[in-house]
Amino acid sequence: MQPDLAKIEAKMTQFNRQPESAGPLVRMLLGLLAAALLLSVSACVSPTTLEQDYGRSVHNNIAQQLVNPQAGLDTTPAVGLAPGAATNEMDRYTKSFKGEDKKTLEMKLTTPSY
Repeated sequence: MQPDLAKIEAKMTQFNRQPESAGPLVRMLLGLLAAALLLSVSACVSPTTLEQDYGRSVHNNIAQQLVNPQAGLDTTPAVGLAPGAATNEMDRYTKSFKGEDKKTLEMKLTTPSY
């Protein structure tokens, strides 16, 4: 007695079937897992230079106000650059926006003559 091959194949296909609704659910769970993994890895990145310095200007201003709270009432002018140095600095600053040709270094190759 040989078993009927059609019945065996039918039973094999029944056991190997997966529910059709598991495909989208599994994809969604894998997508959420991948997103969670990316978020956890991005949290391990070291802070940038800007992030390390974040808020220091505010803390500096608060400290200056604690040292001299009446500084805003002082009417003496602030001491800065000498007038000639300030003029040169402002000229250099305004020239930087004019788009003048910048000087570049040239490399000349020479070969010795024998």
